Amino acid sequence: MIMITGHVGAHGDLLQQQCGNRRRHEMSMTGTHRRPTRRGVLALGAGLALAPVPVALLLGTGRTSVRQPPAVPQPRTVRKFRATSASPVPVPPGWMAGVLRKPIGVNFRRGGRGGQRGLILHVQEGEGSLFERFSHPMTRSSAHFWVSQAGEIEQYVSVHDRAWTQSAGNPDWVSVETSGFATEPLTAPQVEAVARVYVWGAREHGWPLEVTDSPEGRGLGTHAMGKGAWGGHACPGTLRARQRDTVMDRVRHSLLSSRTP
Repeated sequence: MIMITGHVGAHGDLLQQQCGNRRRHEMSMTGTHRRPTRRGVLALGAGLALAPVPVALLLGTGRTSVRQPPAVPQPRTVRKFRATSASPVPVPPGWMAGVLRKPIGVNFRRGGRGGQRGLILHVQEGEGSLFERFSHPMTRSSAHFWVSQAGEIEQYVSVHDRAWTQSAGNPDWVSVETSGFATEPLTAPQVEAVARVYVWGAREHGWPLEVTDSPEGRGLGTHAMGKGAWGGHACPGTLRARQRDTVMDRVRHSLLSSRTP
């Protein structure tokens, strides 16, 4: 054994360098300087092949990329609007609700009504709406209501105004023209429509539930009952005049049904 004491100096440095060189030579001969690896097994067809796999991957210490699942689309929010009911349009005074209002601009007198005795039944002696005819200044006639054979109702003049229909009977009576001819009875829809007009008049203006044949009476009358003072017409004819009782039965039934709880 050699013991070295004290300061070695340059000889000591040379000795350390020689030892280091020898150590590196031994490592190069034995191959101990190579980094350790692991071998993975990969399946290739029917055989096996060995491939180096990093240790960090096998040990789970390395960072690996993880595929994120596709984003699930979120449902679209549908904004719901609350339905609001429109305010009903007010019906002008003297006009019937639920019928086609077609006011004419001529051939009637504003105001001039002396009373509300009832409704006078007329026959058109023709077919089709009378709006165009009553709107012509040369016609010199009009009516408050018109009823088609299908039961459609048009109103041309407010019942607070005087229509030019039955001469001396105009101040106290409301008039309704019915499509068709005096030789034909009212159709079933016409009977119902005339009854509707009368029900409205009974509720709004106090028309009595009766048939009349006198200009001084009240109720459902005819143009012919006014004789010469009303123009001397046979309107609406015997067939339609006799149907007034049927119309009044429908009026009573309608009013009774509306009062039944």
